[in-house]
Amino acid sequence: METFLIYLAGVTLAVFLLYFLGVALAPYRPDSVKNDHFECGLPASSSVPKKANFGFFVYAIMFIVADMTGLFFTLFVYGQSRYASLMASFFALIMAVAITIAMKEHRYAENS
Repeated sequence: METFLIYLAGVTLAVFLLYFLGVALAPYRPDSVKNDHFECGLPASSSVPKKANFGFFVYAIMFIVADMTGLFFTLFVYGQSRYASLMASFFALIMAVAITIAMKEHRYAENS
């Protein structure tokens, strides 16, 4: 427990030290460009924004699923059970079927 507290104090001290060094050493030269409002790095516009394209939403969800699948596979790798590899195989099979169904649904929705 005391090792964790020492680590926590060191990280906290390092964060504050880096912040205050940045504030102390950074030049302060405000001008009209720096004080202007920006939208996604571009100058503000008064035009009507385009509708959002949700075509990439499925890919974002698939990325999250793949990320969580990798996490679960690491849990199976470090599992102490004799059946950890069997459970990992069943999990991989279930995920493969789920991804196949999701991609077929996505292709069907794109073609409709």
